[in-house]
Amino acid sequence: MFLRSVLLLLVFATTATVGFSQKKIEYKQPRILILLDGSSSMINDWTKDENRFKAAGDIVLHLMDSIYNVNNQVEFSLRVYGHQHTVKEDNCYDTRREVSFSKNNYTQMSLRLASLQPLGVSPIAYSLKEAAENDFVSENDYAYSLVLITDGGESCGGNICDVVKSLLEKKIQFKPYIVSLVDYAPLKDQYNCLGNYLTVSKPGEIASALHTITEAYRKVLAIPIAKPQLLKTTNIPAPSAQKIRVGPVKAVLPEQSTTVAKQPETTVLTKPVVTSKEPVKDAPKPQPEATKPVKESRIQVETAFPTKDKIATLNRIQPHEINFPRFWAIARLKQKPVPAFALPEQEEGVGSLSKPDAEPKPAPKPAVKKPVVIKPATIIKPPQKEATFTTQLEPSPETTLEVYFTNGKGKFYTTTPPMQLMDVKTGREVKKFYRTTDASGNPDPQNVLPGKYTMVIGKSGNYVASNVTVKAGNHNKVTVIVTKGSLHFYYRNNPKRPITEFVGVVKRNFEAAPTVVQKGTEELEYEPGNYHIEFNTLPVEKRNVDLDFGVMVAIDIAEPGYVQFTNTDPIGKLYLWYPLGDQFVRFYGMDLNGNSEAQKLRLQPGIYEAHWKKNPKLPLEPDQVQRFRVKSNETTEVELK
Repeated sequence: MFLRSVLLLLVFATTATVGFSQKKIEYKQPRILILLDGSSSMINDWTKDENRFKAAGDIVLHLMDSIYNVNNQVEFSLRVYGHQHTVKEDNCYDTRREVSFSKNNYTQMSLRLASLQPLGVSPIAYSLKEAAENDFVSENDYAYSLVLITDGGESCGGNICDVVKSLLEKKIQFKPYIVSLVDYAPLKDQYNCLGNYLTVSKPGEIASALHTITEAYRKVLAIPIAKPQLLKTTNIPAPSAQKIRVGPVKAVLPEQSTTVAKQPETTVLTKPVVTSKEPVKDAPKPQPEATKPVKESRIQVETAFPTKDKIATLNRIQPHEINFPRFWAIARLKQKPVPAFALPEQEEGVGSLSKPDAEPKPAPKPAVKKPVVIKPATIIKPPQKEATFTTQLEPSPETTLEVYFTNGKGKFYTTTPPMQLMDVKTGREVKKFYRTTDASGNPDPQNVLPGKYTMVIGKSGNYVASNVTVKAGNHNKVTVIVTKGSLHFYYRNNPKRPITEFVGVVKRNFEAAPTVVQKGTEELEYEPGNYHIEFNTLPVEKRNVDLDFGVMVAIDIAEPGYVQFTNTDPIGKLYLWYPLGDQFVRFYGMDLNGNSEAQKLRLQPGIYEAHWKKNPKLPLEPDQVQRFRVKSNETTEVELK
């Protein structure tokens, strides 16, 4: 009897083990976002041979190497803040994703880092908010973490801890790290709520910091995080009536109800993996959190938004009085970029520090600068186009969507535009994602529930593919035919005047492509992608644009002016300096020999400094410095004294 019991127990255990092993467990793909400080303070020296921004870039690449040694399937992305607008512009919405999540993108990351230059202020809280809403978009499929590399704190009044609590806590699966390039203890308190704080103020501390991060991530990556399993609602057939005998009385059980409660609708759908044999109950509705008072700030999160007057001011294109040649700009189609969040209707007192019963005081209206008006003829907004597409089905245990872009003539594009899937029946957004590709250019599959969708393509949404059907149990490969984009140059305040003085050198980033010299009077077509443009102005102006499908991007530069040095006595070598971030750097040298014609120079409008020595034979003597301003279409006369 004992032996029989043991045998039965072994059979049961073996059966249970086999049944468990047959159950497929899906794991989340690990992703790490690098949030990099691109503010003007990053220009400062870290060592005598490199500045902080260059050091930060080296740390990013070393970190990627270290993580790849642990798990080469980790996907990295790069978001930078404070690098598109100057300190003078004081833009507290200056953040941008520069590299999308993908595997094996070390080369792309290094090229992008080499192209960036620090310029402005530090909207860290707003950047974290943008990361939560636009980078960490599919936490059911991916395990996210974040590494912030900076040399300072928030400079726009945002509350980092509020953002973490309201947006990031539920989206990050393993501990974030903050790498500080300066040894300044008070900074640690600002970041306690975000993650682990590490100081790397000198080269000798890099290895220790990287080891700390890598070892912490090694433990996480060794035990992958399973995807949440969602219950699938099913129609359960009603059981037939059964008779049961209770004593001498016969009774018939009533027919059971077949109504199954529906799950709450959601805008982020993932593949159901469990078939339930029981009805699914409605999930309890979460209780709304009480609105907390928010400190007065130029940038608010969640509970307090910028006023409508502030948004209206930001909607206008601001004057570019000073030219900053190393300018990382988003091409302007219609107006200056505005915060990428909706402005809700605010009730009286929301976001106020006053008591609830107190009468709310009207907020003072911000000073509105006089806008620079660009005539309608220079505004290019593409009409929405109906895209032609084909769908190829490949049987698969999973239901996925892969989107290919082609010109219809055999050329396929690796561009990574944002995508939206809208339910055809309801018109509601079902999924939002970036179409990323692997190292071979093949699109990464997206988990999508079966159905019929309207697919909106690109930032401008100018391409729409209607009635895209996603069939269950297939890799749904959708190939969309698109057209090239084009570039056009114009003068900022005088768009009708042809640019005959300058040309733009256009080079595609991250892919092998010929460099094109485009005349200022030309409009040329280019394949979709990211492009770096340099104008042969003095100083050199640089732009970086993402060229979308079927879009003409108009890039503006300022009309030049002249400086005339009127000194008749020979001064010798003169160096010109221009503002970069919050300091001046040298960009041009010339000889002042007293010849008036040779002492006239064409410059872009802005503020400059002239540096020279009264006695050139004394190289250690401090420079003489004189500041002057150049205006468009005007000659500024300067006599050095």
